[in-house]
Amino acid sequence: MPRPRVHGRPPWPRSGPDTAPLPGVCQVWWVCPDDVRPEHDRLLGRADLVRRARLACPADRRRLTAAAAVARLVLGAALGTPPAALQIDRTCATCGSPHGRPRLPDEAGLHFSVSHSADCVVVAVLPGCPVGVDVETVGRFAPGEVAALAECALAGPEREHLAGLPEPEQPQAFTGYWVRREAVLKATGQGLGVPPEGLVVSPPSTAPRVLRHDDAGPVWLRDLPAPSGAVAALAGLGTPPDDVVDRDAGPLLRQTSRRLSGPTTRSQRYP
Repeated sequence: MPRPRVHGRPPWPRSGPDTAPLPGVCQVWWVCPDDVRPEHDRLLGRADLVRRARLACPADRRRLTAAAAVARLVLGAALGTPPAALQIDRTCATCGSPHGRPRLPDEAGLHFSVSHSADCVVVAVLPGCPVGVDVETVGRFAPGEVAALAECALAGPEREHLAGLPEPEQPQAFTGYWVRREAVLKATGQGLGVPPEGLVVSPPSTAPRVLRHDDAGPVWLRDLPAPSGAVAALAGLGTPPDDVVDRDAGPLLRQTSRRLSGPTTRSQRYP
């Protein structure tokens, strides 16, 4: 029986983040967009730069840069590949457009997912099975608009539970439902292809579980300890990881910035 691949260790000292993705361990990297510097452009691939150029808002461009830089640093370290040289495919399995679940076509055994909301960016990396992560800030949804959003985004049992809560509690609960559902749909790669009734998750006030899913495959679901004002969830296919490890990407980005600084750095402007 072949031994599972153990990915290599990253190019930073053990005083900082200390492990590359290992079997049975899901790493969850929390990123602050303000830690992004112009020199981090050198970590991005051409497709990242094209996607970023289409974004009009400077904050959106910073978030994309932060997520792409950290994902490429961690994945590149695991695979022994320069971050910018990694081939990442985002082709949608349904329509063929470049907005599908990101994957490494040349490394089927290493999976990752990214999400961002406001000043919070998160990257999850897991060997062995597809993973999905989602984070949302609770303040995005006002109490008065939750009912209309739930009608479009939640399944019947989820809407019923939400409607039974006091109105001031509904934005927090809706956001909890939202991130749990999004994490599962990112892990499965189904996205908006699944109607709301095709997936039911447990209420946010209870332990995270997938109560119904049209796909017969096993799906695990966990809540994540998100920064204040945000809610986050993690999901994956198959067997749950033995451990989920939170990492602060700030030291990694700062160290990388010092290493990359020099006259050849490409310019990145945020007007």
